[in-house]
Amino acid sequence: MAVNTILKSSKVKLELQNGLDENGKEIIKSKTLSSVKTDATDEGIYDSMVSITGLQQLPLTAVKRIDEKEIEMV
Repeated sequence: MAVNTILKSSKVKLELQNGLDENGKEIIKSKTLSSVKTDATDEGIYDSMVSITGLQQLPLTAVKRIDEKEIEMV
């Protein structure tokens, strides 16, 4: 069975280091930005997020792209 996938939406999740807990484990704070252009490149998203987080106090630990795709039968 053939299927077609359509990219419907993209989000970006930023993970920021927010100190250490009592056991020395990193505390990660996350922020999600929605309505990211679906045709944005991974490199463009990464570069933009690094620039944006440069304005914040918490250091960036990860940039994650979350794509939602619709799968339909052809």
